[in-house]
Amino acid sequence: MSTAATSQAAQTISYADLYSRWERGHWLATEVDFSQDRIDWQEKMTAQERTAALWFLALFFHGEDEVTDDLSPYIEAAPTEEQTYFLCTQQVDEARHAIFFNRFMHEVVGLGDGTTGSGLDATKVHLTWGHRKTFENLANVANKLKTDKSRRTYAEAITNYMVIVEGTMAQPGQHLLESWLERTGLLPGFLDGLRNVANDEQRHIAFGMKTLADMYAQDREEIGQVITDAIRQTGTYLMAFAYPNHGDSTFLDPLGLRLQDLYTDSFRALSARLRGIGFTEEERLKALTLDPSVTFEEQGEKFMRLLDAGYIGDGTRPVSKEPADVDLAFDMLQNIIKAHTPSLGTVVQFDLTDVGPRHYLVTPDGLEYIRDRHPAPSVSLKVSLNDLLDLIGERANPIKLILQRKLKITGDRGLLVGQRSIFGPPPASSARRVPLLERLGL
Repeated sequence: MSTAATSQAAQTISYADLYSRWERGHWLATEVDFSQDRIDWQEKMTAQERTAALWFLALFFHGEDEVTDDLSPYIEAAPTEEQTYFLCTQQVDEARHAIFFNRFMHEVVGLGDGTTGSGLDATKVHLTWGHRKTFENLANVANKLKTDKSRRTYAEAITNYMVIVEGTMAQPGQHLLESWLERTGLLPGFLDGLRNVANDEQRHIAFGMKTLADMYAQDREEIGQVITDAIRQTGTYLMAFAYPNHGDSTFLDPLGLRLQDLYTDSFRALSARLRGIGFTEEERLKALTLDPSVTFEEQGEKFMRLLDAGYIGDGTRPVSKEPADVDLAFDMLQNIIKAHTPSLGTVVQFDLTDVGPRHYLVTPDGLEYIRDRHPAPSVSLKVSLNDLLDLIGERANPIKLILQRKLKITGDRGLLVGQRSIFGPPPASSARRVPLLERLGL
């Protein structure tokens, strides 16, 4: 289907139709039958299966609670009554989802005393760094929307909630869970409820896509940049949202599931959302900083390698110094630099004190990555790989590193921050720059 056709299809859905679907799809979280689920959990599932399932389900449980709390500013900021009415139904949905997950945690798993607060307290140990950071960002966006109800902020909020959290994190994860439950026949009550949750989420995603498609059609440049900035702002968190804190990427193996498949489906879903909003193929690739020659499966594999190498996360895991892993990280960084089209002849050097220098050179044929030192770089960062990763992950203060003589920047600093930044949003954008960039503009 062409981009134009997909965008038109997204815009033919009315808010009244979405509200009507909510009325027809009503279900009761308090009446889901978990009697067989209790038997399955205690008698049919192994300890390893229970551990893996509990971790995965805890992410969903806390996510549902977070989005319930964050939705009120959206209702107040909605520009039309029709959008307001639908968003009211969505807040009801999210609360219902949290109640459903809490019932499962208490009645099947045996956690908490039955109240939602106790269930959340009993499962928060399973939250990942990426999950926490993603929902902290969502809460920040919601707080911003309370006082700034502009088109830009509303579009930013819708992108974070419906496109990123629901459309890129939650829905692919739900599909993965459904595949496990359908294949094994386990937890029939939970599967029935999960399907209802998925139907609700599909309506929410459709609302977000319609809203953004309408806004994008009115102002492609402004709204397109807002959407792109929101995706880039959460990119690092999104990559780590379902990666276990202990770093074991085989954690879901007892369920016959692979985290790599989740990341593959997440990126495929995000690309599809952008297409549905009306982004062209070129715009999607630029927004996602993707190499068009790399498949979604290959992209998922790369992300898993970066996570396993300790390059993304809370900074507590050992960082791989293997040349192939370092090159993979710089390969991903190369796509970000490409998206900002620096001028011909620009040389960006990373003088890594522990793994050797690397630089990028802008040539007539594109951006070239070279594992060596350049004699006259446009800008150079002298820093260790660990400290560079801490800067990117917002775990280190650049001024402190400079005072400690762990970071030295020479050359044209304007390439790292400001209107000519090769990392941050283009000049037309007023969005907050992604971590490395603003922090290195000293």
